[in-house]
Amino acid sequence: MTPSVVRHEKRRRWAVVAAVAAVLVCAPSVVAALAPAGAAADPDRLRALVLDSAGKPYQGYAESAGSLALPELPNLAAVTALFSMRTPMRAWYAGPDRYRVDILGTAGEHDVYRLPDGEYTWDYGDNTLTELIGEPALRLPRAADLLPPELARRILGAAKGDPVSALPGRNVAGVAASGVRLVPADPDTTVGRVDVWADPATGVAVRVEVTARGQETPILVTEFQQLEQTTPVVEAPRPALGSGFGVTSAPDVADTLGTFGQVPLPSSLAGRPVVSSNFGGVQGAALYGRGLAAFAVIAVPRTVANAAGDAAGKAGAVQVKLAAGSVVQLSITPLSLGIVRSSVSRRSYLLAGTVTPGVLKAVADELSRLRRSGP
Repeated sequence: MTPSVVRHEKRRRWAVVAAVAAVLVCAPSVVAALAPAGAAADPDRLRALVLDSAGKPYQGYAESAGSLALPELPNLAAVTALFSMRTPMRAWYAGPDRYRVDILGTAGEHDVYRLPDGEYTWDYGDNTLTELIGEPALRLPRAADLLPPELARRILGAAKGDPVSALPGRNVAGVAASGVRLVPADPDTTVGRVDVWADPATGVAVRVEVTARGQETPILVTEFQQLEQTTPVVEAPRPALGSGFGVTSAPDVADTLGTFGQVPLPSSLAGRPVVSSNFGGVQGAALYGRGLAAFAVIAVPRTVANAAGDAAGKAGAVQVKLAAGSVVQLSITPLSLGIVRSSVSRRSYLLAGTVTPGVLKAVADELSRLRRSGP
């Protein structure tokens, strides 16, 4: 065999190897592309199924990815990270009172167990199991809230009156899912649309996209990569010998921000009625407006307001003078934030919501002019 023939044979063999490798690498995407998508479903029926899916079990691996460049507000770094980073999660969900969610991060694993007799957290980095006592009046957001079924129920439940339309189906984690799009009717919300894909038989959501008004790319996407709709076994954590154990009260917004519980808040702001005057059972916190055009107001100590203002300023916030004080405003679409300082009552407030900056400024102006009453 001549040298040229040998070289040709070698090239042919390597070409075959390369072709096989390419097929192996591309196989998952080819399978996904060929997998059957869900049929178009009646959007109102699909929304109802999603809202009624709290009792449907599942287990699998999901990832959420947020692109909101939120500032690190005082004591809320873990919360802001949820909406600005990728969060991998493994979930075992048997029901609303029995589930386990593992948050898999570069700094270690953090697990949350919810059982009929209570709630526990397990920190692999600290090798510590903690039992949480009591139900927080207003719980801070956590990674488990971004699982597709949970996030879909929360959003669709908050915007029950907004119109929905059918989306083309898609295959997500082996589920031939049907899609529904919700477009908020209120022009004052900064949320443009919410797209949900769910199993048309069970209503278990498998993918959720939240897109800001005027944008095409979602600012938050969460979806399952692997999913089985079977009932998992969820038992209490059993730490190894030598692990630490602690008991603490479940943290809430009042504990984290030092909410001024004695501060009364008005029955309406910027023409929007209060929905919860003691938001989540916390005095000094209130929720205004309905659907996705809602905002929260929290009365906080001036030290917290100052720290929040500094953090927002570093993120590009602007300070606006009001008739009776000032407000530091930061818009990170679709979220609007504000820190109000009143020169009349000498009180401070944190504002946050998916409403336009103009609405939040009107709220800030009203709060700044409130006369002091109570402690």
